[in-house]
Order: sequence, then structure tokens, then C-alpha cells
Amino acid sequence: MVMNRRTLMKGALASAALFSFPAWAKSAPRWVILDWGLTEMTLLLGITPVGVAAPDWYRRLFSQPSLPSEVADVGLLFQPNYETLFELRPTQLLVTPAHRMAEAQLSRIAPLSYFVTNSSQPWQQAQQNLRQLAKLADNGPRAEVVMASLQQRLAVARQQAVRFKDKPIYLLHPLDTLHVLALGPGSLFFDVLALLELPHTTPFAVGAQGYATLELEQLTQLPSGWLALLPSWPEIDLTPVLQSPLWHTLTRPDGHRLLPLPDGLSTEGGVLTAVRFAEALVKALQEANP
Repeated sequence: MVMNRRTLMKGALASAALFSFPAWAKSAPRWVILDWGLTEMTLLLGITPVGVAAPDWYRRLFSQPSLPSEVADVGLLFQPNYETLFELRPTQLLVTPAHRMAEAQLSRIAPLSYFVTNSSQPWQQAQQNLRQLAKLADNGPRAEVVMASLQQRLAVARQQAVRFKDKPIYLLHPLDTLHVLALGPGSLFFDVLALLELPHTTPFAVGAQGYATLELEQLTQLPSGWLALLPSWPEIDLTPVLQSPLWHTLTRPDGHRLLPLPDGLSTEGGVLTAVRFAEALVKALQEANP
């Protein structure tokens, strides 16, 4: 059978497309996501959602992966704009158990996929969620490729952290001149301390989500160590807080040492945020104690 030039060109283009793009990318899922940690890991898998709750807040709190400008704003995390959701025609809504109160309304728009985001083992849960996302996108192996790369980065950070095991590390969000939010068991970054094989005991009680609100005076009663400071929000300047007399008392020569960490490391993050936190913490330790 004789094939004309147009038919040959169509066949060549089809073959090129087949071998130029991953099979799973040919029909990208139309996901809307109502959680920022899930948004992070979806982007990490190479999938761009069509809509995200409060995308501007994602961009403020997560410096990586970047969220493309074309992703639609579907409203607040727990009060989405249903009209916008309908217009986007999603194939799937990615939600958390906290969204069950709106299940009746949301399920009319698209099938719901629930992901656990509060766990006593946040690092393990984040990995499980990554694999669940990849499976939902019909590309399970992609999660293993991503995790292999992140585990390599963790291994490097762990080697670099070896010489910093002599002092306790306290993970803190300064709230004001008198209070901090302290992270403990049940929080993602506390899990990272264990992954780095750094001291990770807390001489204070935390709630179910791994946090405790402490007065600065309580910090003076803790064994001297590193005060790793995570800004509560990127727009907050910690300088006025840290210049208060009580903070100066905390960091006297025989007291704690401050370890400011960069913005863009949200405690609500997933596997990439966890590894980026590990790298940022080790870098800050190296710079403070060369």
C-alpha cells in the first residue's frame, strides 16, 4: 500500500511524541487540591494541579516547588469557592479528613481522594502520601524515583551533621517577644532531627500535632543548646523580637545559641520540605560553628 507524504508525517510526529514524553503525562490529571503539603508533593511528582486553595499563601510559605501562575485560586482551605470548582471541571479533588464536613457538597463536583496529614509519624505519613499521589496518577514508580533522590540528599546531610551531636536542638517559631511555638514529637521537623541522628528529646509536653506554646522564661530552664528559629510567616521580621531584653538573656555566653533558619520551610510541608529543612539546618550549624 502506498502511503502519501501527509500520512508519513503524521506517523513520524506521533512516534516522536510517544518517545519524547512519559506515558503518564499524555493525559495529565485535572486535580484540585485543598492542602498545601499535598500541593507540594503533587508538583514534585511533575503534576500541575488545575486549582489550589489559597495559592498565594502556598507561594509565601513554600519556596519549592514553585506553583505556576496559571493554577487557579479556588478559595480558602476549608471554604472553597464552589462555583470556581465547578468551572474547573476537576477529575479529582484531593482533600484531608478535615474536609469531611463538606463531603456532600464537594462530592457533587468530583470524586474525593482523602489523604491523612496529621500523624504521630509525619515523615512516614508524608512518604505514604507521596506514593498514594503517584498511584492516583497511575505512575507509582515515579514516587520511588523521587524518594531515592531525596534519601540521597538526606544521607549527605546526615554525614555533615555528625559533629553537631553535643548540644540539644530546640525547634521554635517565635510568636512575640514573650512566647514561642516549640516543635516536638508528632511534628515533621522533629522527625527530621531523628533522621539526621541529632539530639531529639523534648523536656516539655506537646499536643497531638506536635506543638507546645512556651514562655521564653521556660527556655531559660532548659539545658543550653541551639535555638533553631523558624519564622512563623515570611512577612514577619524577627529582628524586633530577638532584640528584646529577654531574648538577650537567653543567649548570654553560657546560655543558648540562636540558629535562624530561612523562610520557605513550612511545618505543613511534605517530603521535599523535610529534606530542605534538613539541609538548611545543617548549613546553619556549619555557619554558626565552622
